Amino acid sequence: MSNQQSEIPLRVRPLRQWLERALKFLPRPLPDALDGIEFVLVDRATMARVHGDFLGDPTETDVITFPYGEILICPAVAKEQSSAHGLEVEKEVLLYGLHGLLHLAGYDDLKPSAAKEMAAAQEKLLRKVLA
Repeated sequence: MSNQQSEIPLRVRPLRQWLERALKFLPRPLPDALDGIEFVLVDRATMARVHGDFLGDPTETDVITFPYGEILICPAVAKEQSSAHGLEVEKEVLLYGLHGLLHLAGYDDLKPSAAKEMAAAQEKLLRKVLA
């Protein structure tokens, strides 16, 4: 896990441990062709640029998952959203990482029914990881 920003202080060790633990609890297997997973913490400007370049939306977002295993997470967005979800910033970042892992495992959130299924899987995974 790499951190390309310093504006949001995060405890990286617990994040790494939680994300490694999550791999044991994924409800669907990851693709065999996946060589590895890289979590990259990026600033708002980087996230907005990548979002625009790859998804056609130049606004910042919380997490972007690439099918080859790279998951970009924006801790600044997590900091803003953490109070709305009642989570500490590290746990909000974890939630985004879990979301990315679920995308790699084949979940999508484009249609309302699929988004509902993914949200339920995400909450269940979060509870297991933090137990």
